[in-house]
Amino acid sequence: MAFNYHRELQAWVVPLLLVGFFAYLMSHSFLSVFEVTADAMFLCFAIDMETNDGTAEKPYFVDQELLTFVSQSNKLTEGQNHRSTRPFQDNEDGTELQPMV
Repeated sequence: MAFNYHRELQAWVVPLLLVGFFAYLMSHSFLSVFEVTADAMFLCFAIDMETNDGTAEKPYFVDQELLTFVSQSNKLTEGQNHRSTRPFQDNEDGTELQPMV
């Protein structure tokens, strides 16, 4: 209905919508390939950690940078989990907001 009353909109809206739609399809396709690649890389990492132990007979095949990144992120996650498991105070059930002091 807007195109019937405003003929000047027909000149640029349709190509703009087409370009936006195809840009969305291309970006979605690229990110899907990236996601599958990252998932495959971490699955290979998990299998390498499971089957090898890092000794001379069974060395790790994973890149050292990835190994240090995962070990550092595990240390950070363990530190956050340790801080978040403090016992609840008196009537605190974890759902009520406390006033800032």
